[in-house]
Amino acid sequence: MERKNNLSSASPLVKDIVFIHGITSFGKSHIKLCEHLARKGYIFHYFDLPGHGEKQWEWKTHKFTFDDMLNFVDEYIKINIKDKPFMIMGHSMGGGIALSTYTKHKSHIAAVILECPLTPAVFVRRSQIDKNDLKNFSQKIKRTRELIKSKWMQFILGIKKWLGKDKCFAPLLADIIKGPALEKINNGIKKINVPTLLILGENDPVIPPITTSEFLKLNIKTLTIGMVKNAGHNPFKDASKQYEEFIDDFLQKINN
Repeated sequence: MERKNNLSSASPLVKDIVFIHGITSFGKSHIKLCEHLARKGYIFHYFDLPGHGEKQWEWKTHKFTFDDMLNFVDEYIKINIKDKPFMIMGHSMGGGIALSTYTKHKSHIAAVILECPLTPAVFVRRSQIDKNDLKNFSQKIKRTRELIKSKWMQFILGIKKWLGKDKCFAPLLADIIKGPALEKINNGIKKINVPTLLILGENDPVIPPITTSEFLKLNIKTLTIGMVKNAGHNPFKDASKQYEEFIDDFLQKINN
């Protein structure tokens, strides 16, 4: 079920924020932030992606891909946002979806908020972060795909260990890492020209914070970075006060 929450009569210039959750998660994961922003006059859109949350049973009949996630978000925006200006926000895989979605809806997106986002930086060593690395990204994707193919069983075992009881999501994660999804994310990164907030957990074991920040700084000139202390992959849980302060400061600067 798709939900919107707006509890205040305040009137920001751009009210609508479309939030996209991460793999294995669900839309209501950020309900505290939803209520916090609603009191400030924002309309926080959240939903369960295909096969997630209340829809996890759908994996019994369909093996979802990254494109399925993109199509779902695209349809949600067309129906619920239409031609209004809006901000897009994503956590983890949702950050990658937000970056990919930007390409199609950039004429209506006023700002981007990325929380521990999935980007190609996950597969790039810190010492390799430079402009040549970005130019040769397609070749790196091909090499990544070949490496995964050559070590497929190790890869599958690693996925199963990381997902734990949520093994149904393994096909989606495998689809993301094969390459085309990362290319779509990278294309979105290259096109962003609106204010963008990047929130990272300094101890994130999933999304490397330093590499990710350096990678995104190369292409997003409008980037603001908020490094959440004592936080891992879920700064909205680990340090909610500092996390909300980063978002409040960003919105106040761009939306008043």
